[in-house]
Amino acid sequence: MHFGIFLEERRRGVSESATLRETIGLAEAAEAGGLDGIWLGEIHFNGSRSIQSAPLAFASFLAARTRRLRIGIAVQVLPLGNPLRIAEEAATVDQLSEGRLDFGVGRSGSARTYDLLGVPYGESQARFLECLAIIREAWRASPSATRASSIASPP
Repeated sequence: MHFGIFLEERRRGVSESATLRETIGLAEAAEAGGLDGIWLGEIHFNGSRSIQSAPLAFASFLAARTRRLRIGIAVQVLPLGNPLRIAEEAATVDQLSEGRLDFGVGRSGSARTYDLLGVPYGESQARFLECLAIIREAWRASPSATRASSIASPP
């Protein structure tokens, strides 16, 4: 069994910079305390809940601050991004972390986020499936990204 912690929530009344520092401290404490991993979410336009709108960028930073801890994305919202860009960034974080990235994908339940980004929510399922297929194909085509490909492959 593996144990980890989901690092997404922002405490009421805490600034953005203090929230980031707290999250970094929790990740470092998780590693020091023997937890197996941490998980980061992708939340847009909801600053009272979370300020993690770029989980892969944050995962890269945390990978540089830790040595053993697995770093998970729960989840990268595929329909909101460019699938080739996501594939490159995830593969880069996986390489920088020496294989410690757990790459979770989803499509989010927040129609408001889609509206604000100009993406029709009604297309989210089709976009998700298309993005996932493109990412998996990109990883198959790139020998340097085979580790990231195996992480996202279903059992």
